[in-house]
Amino acid sequence: MDKLTEEKKQRLAEAGRAAMNLSHGIKNIAQSMRSGQEVMDKALEAGDLDIAKRTWGILRRNLSRIEKLSLDMLTFDRGQSLNIRPCDFNQWAASVVEMVRPQADRRQVEIVTRFGRAIEPVPMDTERMTDAVLNLLLNAIEAVEPETGRITVGTDYDRDSQRAILRVSDNGRGVEDAEKIFEPFYSAKPGTNAGLGLSIARRIIQKHRGTIEVQSHPGQETVFTVRIPF
Repeated sequence: MDKLTEEKKQRLAEAGRAAMNLSHGIKNIAQSMRSGQEVMDKALEAGDLDIAKRTWGILRRNLSRIEKLSLDMLTFDRGQSLNIRPCDFNQWAASVVEMVRPQADRRQVEIVTRFGRAIEPVPMDTERMTDAVLNLLLNAIEAVEPETGRITVGTDYDRDSQRAILRVSDNGRGVEDAEKIFEPFYSAKPGTNAGLGLSIARRIIQKHRGTIEVQSHPGQETVFTVRIPF
């Protein structure tokens, strides 16, 4: 009973911090959108469609940021059990990459896939694991520079440990504190998001009895390695 009480207290504390971070994030985005609206109004009054189009692009990105904040909060609070089914690991990984390719193309970021030999079906909840890997890929797209950014997604199979391996690497600015990035609400970019993406990813992977590790040095390549047991 004491353990359940402590878990409930922890969840309440996390929910409180979540609400605070979410409100700050949405407030900052709303202020940016208000400024964009004023520019848009003036551009439309003046009939300047070029400025209106550029401003709409900014407004659209901010709408996407609000949507991601909300989805991250919902995902973070999800506690339902996993729906484990055998999965073609390489095919699944390829489908996740295609989900983020439009975002990468908009930023002129290259995504390269290096899938290993055919891997026997991996038991996992593909929907939840897709949530986890999407967070890794979207973070990588934000971390690299437009036009020169490069992200590599690879798969492999460790026969000795009976684990499927997924690696996501990027040539971005690196990670300064690898110990903190998986903590709920930690963000290296204060005010831009609730800092939940990597925490959500780790929680989902751990539910699969898997592990996630990061290797990085500031200004150098960052590599996230996910291992899922058969």
